Amino acid sequence: MLAVMRDVFDDFDGIVDSFLRPTAATTVNFQPSCDIRETKEHYLVSFDIPGVKKDDIKIEIKNNHLIISGERRYELSGEADESTPRYEERSYGKFERTFTLPSTVNAEKIEAHYEDGVLSVALPKAENAKGRMIQIQSGQGGFFSKLLNSKKDGTKDMKEVRAF
Repeated sequence: MLAVMRDVFDDFDGIVDSFLRPTAATTVNFQPSCDIRETKEHYLVSFDIPGVKKDDIKIEIKNNHLIISGERRYELSGEADESTPRYEERSYGKFERTFTLPSTVNAEKIEAHYEDGVLSVALPKAENAKGRMIQIQSGQGGFFSKLLNSKKDGTKDMKEVRAF
């Protein structure tokens, strides 16, 4: 019984974790780390990709997906013939990360910056996604003033006014 309960919770944890991951992450040998932050104006996505040259990075928008791909190449030093690796932890190879863009992103204004092994991508929010404050009126002018005046004049019955 206890084993069955663990399986149920493990399955639930797996489902919850899957919602928090990017749409797809495929790689041969190398998977760059990624952070996603949100500000009032943008979503900011950053990748740690030290040792990757700017020319080896590709950023695309396809079918409402942001696709970051590239390759970190294994480069031998001039003394490669004389040295034998003793221990290696760094990963090399091609990588690709794909993220579904929220409908609130203005894809036409996406910008990218690469410096010191960190790729930063700014995904600006569309104007309608930023939200706005609604001014509370208490006087003449606007929809409610017209509505209230028409009721007083008897020109329009409140039954004709429909809510959305």
